[in-house]
Amino acid sequence: MTPMLRSFTLAGLLAALAFGRANSQRLPADFPSLRYDVAPSALVAQQVAPEPRLHSPVLAAAGLGILGWGIGAVGTVLVTPPCDTQHCVFEAIFYGGAAGGGLGLAAGAHLGNRRRGKVLLDLATSGAVWGVAYLVMRSFSEAENYGAMVATAIILPPVQLAATVAVERATGRARARAAGVP
Repeated sequence: MTPMLRSFTLAGLLAALAFGRANSQRLPADFPSLRYDVAPSALVAQQVAPEPRLHSPVLAAAGLGILGWGIGAVGTVLVTPPCDTQHCVFEAIFYGGAAGGGLGLAAGAHLGNRRRGKVLLDLATSGAVWGVAYLVMRSFSEAENYGAMVATAIILPPVQLAATVAVERATGRARARAAGVP
């Protein structure tokens, strides 16, 4: 099994675990009320937490992203069989870190935004940004433009963080509007 295939397998396993957790985070059904003069939409509006400030999802996503990157990198190195070159170790660190970091970013943005948005959409956004950056870095590598490849690798984490947090906050606002919260 190649390190890339192992990384995708690990990412698939983590995504499956996150999916079960995401389904369990749905808002509860309307609470029964003893007051008959209150409209049901007013009851739903009280179930949605207010939107936190921007720093909360950004810091949570950054922290869990770094933690996830470290866990993914170390975990992939531990499961990678010994090889003859250092290249396969760096490749394992890269793919494992990317899978764990992307999952950590999505989970951190979701938790930092008080679980208002959709965690699966956050995970898809984080993965899509990483996938596009990977294709760009690979094209730079094939063209032997290593300076541009390193610049892309440096720019990737802040762009991935910003996109994931933006999607989480947007879906959180949409869910709040659908529930009747202004």
